[in-house]
Amino acid sequence: MAVNNGPRVMVIGSINIDLVAGVDRLPREGETVWALGFEQHLGGKGANQAAVAGLMGAQAVMVGCVGDDVFGPRALQGLQQVGVDCSLVRTVAGTSTGAALITVGRRGENTIVVIPGANGAVTPADVERAAGAMAACDAVMVQFEVPEAVVLAVAQTIARLREAAARPLLVLNPSPFRASALPPAGTVDLLIVNELEAEEMTGHKVANPADAAEAARKLLPWLRPGGRVVVTLGEQGAVALSDGDMPAPLYIPARKVQAVDTTGAGDTFAGALVVQLCAGRSMAEALRFATTAAAITVTRPGAQSSFPRREEVEAALAGAPEPVPLLRKG
Repeated sequence: MAVNNGPRVMVIGSINIDLVAGVDRLPREGETVWALGFEQHLGGKGANQAAVAGLMGAQAVMVGCVGDDVFGPRALQGLQQVGVDCSLVRTVAGTSTGAALITVGRRGENTIVVIPGANGAVTPADVERAAGAMAACDAVMVQFEVPEAVVLAVAQTIARLREAAARPLLVLNPSPFRASALPPAGTVDLLIVNELEAEEMTGHKVANPADAAEAARKLLPWLRPGGRVVVTLGEQGAVALSDGDMPAPLYIPARKVQAVDTTGAGDTFAGALVVQLCAGRSMAEALRFATTAAAITVTRPGAQSSFPRREEVEAALAGAPEPVPLLRKG
């Protein structure tokens, strides 16, 4: 068996089964519409990002919980098949595995209702149990589909590990957003937010790349020295900013594709970006790779079933948009 020398990335977060209904258009409030089809996919923001990390060549480690139902073993098997270490995933007796009810329209737009299930059983004790493995990681990713105490415990544990000269970067993807789960300002190494999360964190309306750059500037206080913030804009692309090595925000347009299902695109972007940065790529290189990976994802149905492998992304880089500095007008 070949030895994996890729970056070591731990993901602490949710593990779900996605129940997906395809529709001609998304229903309005109180309206019933007929489904065009129904599918089941493996998902959960945590599991998605771990799966992407594994597919991108990282040594990926998952920390979380599944239920003792039929979906738990399926979710773990899916992660293991793409090289994710699931030895730190706990099975919770008498609890269902997390689920997401997803409605997908013809243009790939979606609505999602998340049922926490076993994801709500993740505790700070699970974080402490993972601390030894965390110390050997290049990055630790966490989202908000687990209890807020878990997110805060991750930040506290990484701060403690750094005192012992451990190296993990804290990567925060505060989705779905809730202010009570935010770790203290000045503790995050990489903050990845979409336009809605950026608005909720800053109060600044984000509708275009210039807005995203302004929101990114307002988010800099959440970062450690040298940290970076990335604001994603869906089909408009993404904007990145650093308080250290980046004199101006970088903007990368999204690659133009025919979207089938946008579920998991943000997780693809986040996982691919982190692996590239941990592998020593520049932010410009990492943005180009991550947006290409996300563009491939939206052309396929489902979450984890739609994620590309690293080789596929590398082959698609030819002709991909290049990041450009985004200068303030006036």
